[in-house]
Amino acid sequence: MKKLLHTVFTIILAIFFIYKGVEKMPIKTSEISTEEIEQLSKGDYLNSETGVKPIGYKITMNTMRTSGFIQMIGIFQILAGVLMIIPITRIIGTFLLLPIIFNIFMMHVFFDNRIDENILCGTLLFINVLLCFFYYSNIKTIIIHTKLTN
Repeated sequence: MKKLLHTVFTIILAIFFIYKGVEKMPIKTSEISTEEIEQLSKGDYLNSETGVKPIGYKITMNTMRTSGFIQMIGIFQILAGVLMIIPITRIIGTFLLLPIIFNIFMMHVFFDNRIDENILCGTLLFINVLLCFFYYSNIKTIIIHTKLTN
């Protein structure tokens, strides 16, 4: 049952991140209004109405989109998702996704005041960490075996 749940949650997470990775491929920048430019000139980067992206977040994401950085993240999200779907590479995909989702979560925590984004991303990070713990005994065995052979 534990293995079945692990497989189901891994595939759901994989499909979500493949979708999100593909979604990052076209370069879509956020519009910046004149009010936001005035707000920016006052040094106010993070305040916005509830549920609206702060200007600092928009600028950061626009920079990452136009530089190609977001597309690179998308490629690695797709790669991790595909690896997670294939049973023999599932452990690699699960651990590859961990720093990606951690980085996305931290960006939302520090740059974005939309609580729904923080909750969704935090939940996905938590699920990914739990999926990684499934491999604890395998990793422990590898580490012990490596120490004994060296």
